[in-house]
Amino acid sequence: MPFQITVHEQDRILEVVYPSQVTSADLSEYLTAVKKAIVGFAGEWSALVDQSQLRVMPTDVVGSMAALNAYAQLHGMKRSARVVSDAPSGLQAWRMTKRAMLTIPTRTFETRQEAIAWLRDPDAD
Repeated sequence: MPFQITVHEQDRILEVVYPSQVTSADLSEYLTAVKKAIVGFAGEWSALVDQSQLRVMPTDVVGSMAALNAYAQLHGMKRSARVVSDAPSGLQAWRMTKRAMLTIPTRTFETRQEAIAWLRDPDAD
């Protein structure tokens, strides 16, 4: 699977690194693995999504990711940090967040370090 999924149990962070391209076949396997990880938290957790390698997300994939984000929020996701490489990537991440109708704090960062620091800080906005 081209997606890299890491569960940081101590910090209660689910980290995902997207590949440069997402296919429908990759998506199916990814959705199954992420939902299993979400259920494994059994409570509140945060998401760290590194989309810095991702170039363009096909429309059908955007819909599936938006649905996954909505599912995640309903199953304990309390914050979501995105890592992007440029303005178009940031816009793509924002569109997906908006489509999912997330009401949790969501921010976009240029580095993983900034994103994980924000997720670990309970007082950060």
